[in-house]
Amino acid sequence: MRHSRIVAAAMPLAIFALSFPTYGADSAAGQKTFAGTCAACHQLKSYAGKSDADLETAINGIVAGTVKHPKKLTLNETDIANVAAYISSNEPK
Repeated sequence: MRHSRIVAAAMPLAIFALSFPTYGADSAAGQKTFAGTCAACHQLKSYAGKSDADLETAINGIVAGTVKHPKKLTLNETDIANVAAYISSNEPK
C-alpha cells in the first residue's frame, strides 16, 4: 500500500520533468545559422545585454510573423534556441 502511494506521488513529478528538453542550446550551431541567415543584416553588437529568453521570444515572433521583419524566417525551435544562445554568449564585435 505504501509503495503505491509513493509511485502515485512521484508520477506527476516524473511527467513534469520529462516535459522539458534534456539538451542545451548549441552555440556553435547557432553561429552557423546566424552567419547564414542573420549576419547579412544584423550585427552582434545590436543585441548586447539581451538574454536567451528575450532573444528567443523575438526570433519566435519573427518566425511566426507577429514581429515585423523584412525577411521571412523559417527556423525550427532548435535553430531559434541555438541562435539565441550564440548571440547572448558572445561579446559584441
